Amino acid sequence: MPVSEVLKAPFIPEQYYHVVFKSIDGVLLFRDDNDYTVFLERLSQFTGFTFDTWAYCQLNNHAHFIVKIKSLELIVKIIEGMDISKQTIAMKKLLKDTNNLFLFDAMMERQFNSFMASYANYTINKYHHKGGLFQKPFKRIQIDTDAYLQMAIIYVHANTVKHKTFSNYKIYFHSSYGAITKNNSFYCAVAPVTEFFGGLDKFVSLHEEQINYYYQKGFPNSKLE
Repeated sequence: MPVSEVLKAPFIPEQYYHVVFKSIDGVLLFRDDNDYTVFLERLSQFTGFTFDTWAYCQLNNHAHFIVKIKSLELIVKIIEGMDISKQTIAMKKLLKDTNNLFLFDAMMERQFNSFMASYANYTINKYHHKGGLFQKPFKRIQIDTDAYLQMAIIYVHANTVKHKTFSNYKIYFHSSYGAITKNNSFYCAVAPVTEFFGGLDKFVSLHEEQINYYYQKGFPNSKLE
């Protein structure tokens, strides 16, 4: 079934997105604890220079990320500073026309696809997995209001509760909730997130309030499950 254009939002500098990587036919993306780390490391390797992660949650067959794209000026500066042998064709095209948002989106998608290919190769080598791993294209939807951003972050952290895979979102190891509450900014932009929520106490209380409500009433429908 074709993916709706709404779920293939073009990437624009300094905008927020909800990005989902989902496996084909429920194949496991993560089979041991190290896989979760490798996933984050390779995502950072290929895309870390393009965005800041505001929230994430890794489940058995899919992973959610809330990201904020960095400024065009910063991304271009980083690409210009790379060894030319590491600049992709998409990067070189963008450098020739830095204000072309079509070329920017193409460069972004190229980096995400390179990440997915890298992680798929990792699973092939480790588990002798055959066939494709990720659904393509990966889904991404633009977040255009502060209210939506707040809801999306809480939704991502609540995903284990939504799917009934782990009942206590606060201690689920493979999400950014614990990293944010412990001020561990290795894979997550902790300071901007807590500031956005109005402080850590507010971050915690709003999660409790919203997740308890949705657990009782049912989580909002989302095409990015």
